[in-house]
Amino acid sequence: MISGEIPKSLGDLPQLRDLVLHHNQLSGKLPASLGRCITLEKVDLAHNKLEGNIPLEWAALENLQFYFDISNNLLQGSISVMSKMVMVQAIDVSVNNFSGNIPDVLSSCTNLQYLNLSWNSFDGLIPTSLTSLKNLQAIDLSSNNLSGTIPMAFQEMKMLQYINLSSNNLIGEVPKRGVFARIDKSAVSENIGLCGDWIKLQPCFDSKHKQFLFSKKVIILVVISIAIFIMSSAVFLFFYRRNTNQNIPNLNFGPERISYEELVDATSGFSQTNLLGVGSFGSVYRGILKNGTNIAVKVINLQDENALQSFERECNVLKRVRHRNVIKIISTCSNLDFRALVLPFMSNGSLERWLYPHGRDECRLNLADRLRIAKEIAQGMEYLHHYCFVQVIHCDLKPNNVLLGNDMTPHIADFGITKLLFENSMNSLTSTTALNGSIGYFAPEYGLGGSVSTKGDVYSYGILLLELLTRRRPTDTMFV
Repeated sequence: MISGEIPKSLGDLPQLRDLVLHHNQLSGKLPASLGRCITLEKVDLAHNKLEGNIPLEWAALENLQFYFDISNNLLQGSISVMSKMVMVQAIDVSVNNFSGNIPDVLSSCTNLQYLNLSWNSFDGLIPTSLTSLKNLQAIDLSSNNLSGTIPMAFQEMKMLQYINLSSNNLIGEVPKRGVFARIDKSAVSENIGLCGDWIKLQPCFDSKHKQFLFSKKVIILVVISIAIFIMSSAVFLFFYRRNTNQNIPNLNFGPERISYEELVDATSGFSQTNLLGVGSFGSVYRGILKNGTNIAVKVINLQDENALQSFERECNVLKRVRHRNVIKIISTCSNLDFRALVLPFMSNGSLERWLYPHGRDECRLNLADRLRIAKEIAQGMEYLHHYCFVQVIHCDLKPNNVLLGNDMTPHIADFGITKLLFENSMNSLTSTTALNGSIGYFAPEYGLGGSVSTKGDVYSYGILLLELLTRRRPTDTMFV
């Protein structure tokens, strides 16, 4: 419930890394002095009453590398200043009053994975330069005044899993391949000029009838639609200003479902040659989707009731987690006879594999590598404990549950026994019924029925850190 303006004196903190002030009653303009905080890595000012433009001085925030969230405010003007944030992974400016064209220079944010510009007043064409963002996984441009056609190059973006272009003034044919092969009508609805009978829109006419789309009737309908949109926006903003407690739709990016048949094809019928490993709750297979995406398919053992609970728990966590050091979920597949999680394939395997390479005595990670990995694991745990949608307690942090991507970036994985603590929950979770974690890594108090807490994860992290530095397992015979 913090109110008033954001203090300009924050600009006097040159070492400031995180600025998180979301869901308060902050008002006034964004302080230009924050442009001096050049070490900032994440900014979250969402759900306040801030107004005015993004200061030009914020172009100096080139070290932002996690997320930039100023959604659900009363901000306006251009967003071109964000083109300098070349390292940022997520940008959310939704539910504001930003206007003008979507700037081409956003394509300079080459690390961008999530882009949400919905519920603003952007107009003009969708810039084709956005299709050059090779890491982009989700984009939401809905509820704006965008016109023209959908860039066909969007369907060639292999990483793109989610797109929403609804409630605009777009025309022409909806692409059929790539991300568009997995969407439904709602993702492009309320665009009177779009066509594509394959997605249950009006059929696209041949060259003889294309001029029909530009007939007087259609032009009149478009003008009326724009007028209604402007009037609706004015009414919306009026009541928004009058009632700050009004619930505004929270547009989350959700994973698309993948069919059982697609997974069978991707894994060659779940063949033994693609088997990566077998755990207590199921088996993991490597696969390749038709779009070329390398995946890991975690197939749940339906005969085990605990495995089913583990599946539900992982779905609840991963579908809303957004952090570079936490494994992401690509999709799920669930029916009466089959349950599976579809995750990105990590070519470098687990951290344990690198600490204890099979048949070799020497660790393939030097000290600098191990310290970097330890730091990034800590950042992922910090996000789960303090900045996630709900407090997430992993309960089983160990080298085998840390996976390394192509660039050796660590990703915390396996949320099968995770606990979720909601802020207003008065119930303490205890571990009297079962030990939470693996022998050697779970906190001693768990063995005595102590409450599940973030402190247990911190203990596990301490064990993992010692293991990283000494290359001795906590179950090593030297400790007997």
